[in-house]
Amino acid sequence: MKEKSETRDVYDAVADPTRRKILDLLANREEMPLHELTTNFQMGRTAVSKHLTILKDAGLVTSRKAGRETRYRLNALPLQEIQDWVTYYTKFWNDKIMLLHQLLQEEEEMHKVSLDYKFNYSIDRVWLALTDSKILAKWVMDNDFKPIVGHKFQFRAKPNKLWDGIVDSEVLVVDQPNKLSYTWITAGESTTVTWTLKETDGTTFLHLEQTGFVNQGHAYHGAKQGWVLMGDKLEQVLNEL
Repeated sequence: MKEKSETRDVYDAVADPTRRKILDLLANREEMPLHELTTNFQMGRTAVSKHLTILKDAGLVTSRKAGRETRYRLNALPLQEIQDWVTYYTKFWNDKIMLLHQLLQEEEEMHKVSLDYKFNYSIDRVWLALTDSKILAKWVMDNDFKPIVGHKFQFRAKPNKLWDGIVDSEVLVVDQPNKLSYTWITAGESTTVTWTLKETDGTTFLHLEQTGFVNQGHAYHGAKQGWVLMGDKLEQVLNEL
């Protein structure tokens, strides 16, 4: 803050609600005499006059004699200092909020596997590979899947020391041939797998999202790597259909 001798600080001048109201009144009029300003407050002329003196010392109000009365006028230029100060901190907080939003987005992304595939096959063929139990076994795992909402099933693989090889699942969404979703519960993680399909000019775009990871270590990275490998197998299976 810049301070001058014999000059009152602008911030101090506008800190009082009575003085802010005086500025508002003057902003809507070219100029006003003391007696007219006083009618807007529950205080006498002397008290209002003291507030006007503080505003004048800060350069926010000018006055002129008009016969026996003094008329007051707003000088808004010193308010630019406050505007500049507010603008600086507005930008400061906007930047911080944007950074927080970015960090929250990144954290959210860390809780899901998101992959995109593109196949030069019809959407119906890709849908069949996603929903036929025997075809699923060729590129995912053995299973007893049925494309029926509410159907509970399992994916089964050969167990090892770290994993029992069982994925418990339940079908959540069947919107042929556009969307398929089911739970994927294994190794202490309860997640949801969602497939979204779109076809354009004979090309099928397949999007995978597996959401709900709590453990961002082995489970997340294992799932992502697994779906990448299974996507390659899916390409081969589609070619054989």
